Amino acid sequence: MSGTLNLLKALVEPVRIRIYVLLKKSSLTVSELSEILGISQSNTSHHIKALRDLDLLTAEKTGQHTYYALNRERAAERHVAAILSNLETIGGELPELAGDTAALRRILAARSADTFTRWRMEQPDLPYSDIFAHLACGRHGRVLDVGCGEGDFFSALLLSFDEVVAIDIDRTNLVRAHEQSRGSQNLQVMAADAEQLPFADKTFTAIVLRMALSQIPNFETALSECARVASRGAFISIIDTTSAAGGSFRETLLQQIGAQRSLKIDFERALPRLFMLRLQKV
Repeated sequence: MSGTLNLLKALVEPVRIRIYVLLKKSSLTVSELSEILGISQSNTSHHIKALRDLDLLTAEKTGQHTYYALNRERAAERHVAAILSNLETIGGELPELAGDTAALRRILAARSADTFTRWRMEQPDLPYSDIFAHLACGRHGRVLDVGCGEGDFFSALLLSFDEVVAIDIDRTNLVRAHEQSRGSQNLQVMAADAEQLPFADKTFTAIVLRMALSQIPNFETALSECARVASRGAFISIIDTTSAAGGSFRETLLQQIGAQRSLKIDFERALPRLFMLRLQKV
């Protein structure tokens, strides 16, 4: 009982509830958490220490950074799981959570962009756009570009498909993507959340996620949504970072794909820092 009471005492604190909700979605550093929460790094570290003392968090050092994540084994313990379930219900009353989710997306997007930039600097002669456009396959039909960013991949997709639908959740990206789409009658750019795609089942003959999946907090939900809107035989093409914040994103993704009976791996290629993966809807 004392252990449960200590757990309750430690968690009944708004900032710690917010930290729990964030770390359930993605591992983060103290500086990233501090930025999202809008508090000092020393204050953030204080809350992190309290949660670590209860074995609720793990820490993994990658390069110069230490990434904190939810201890899944501890969270799965029966009495802990019950408390955390109630905690999420309580957390739903915190007005800061919506802003936390938006800030988390910005943090993850910045990570993804940094990884991609460093990779391009290391591999300046690798024509990745051509490779990835081919990986997207299809050459005909309707393609969905998830997390289109500023639209710098539109030209390659327009050469390959009859119609391109591009979505992003970042308004700044969408403004620039709309500029890129001017004059293209078979290209539609729209605001949409990858975790709740506003399309009917079996709508697309191909889907591409270029440095997008790892920056979606609930990427498992986004992958399921992509499988839902993909027609039978459609390809879902992914290029992303191999390791994301203290863990192997590729390995986690492959486990999730294994749980998706409607998807099979058609092609895989390892690149420095990144990987390319093509799935097929069966």
